Amino acid sequence: MKKSLAILALVIVAGLVGAVLFYGNDYKHDNRPVILDLKKHNEVMNACIKTALEKHPGAIVEIEMEKEDGRPIFDIDIQGADGKRWEIECDAELATIIEDSIDKG
Repeated sequence: MKKSLAILALVIVAGLVGAVLFYGNDYKHDNRPVILDLKKHNEVMNACIKTALEKHPGAIVEIEMEKEDGRPIFDIDIQGADGKRWEIECDAELATIIEDSIDKG
């Protein structure tokens, strides 16, 4: 009986791993813009980070560049010195904050 359960568990785990490996390759970063001007990109990103940290002093936990409504943005997650987590969206062309909200997740 224990041997049958162990085999069943092994088959289920193998099936799940196989599904992840098979379907996991379909994920693409289609939402990532192509960066043409590397110097300007880095300058704007640094300006966004500086502004975000001025508004919410703390530590950058994650930063990601993506497209939202057809325009490139930096999505910056900050763990504030006050213990709160903040989600900041910054326009990746203009270096202006377009959204500033507390992370509820």
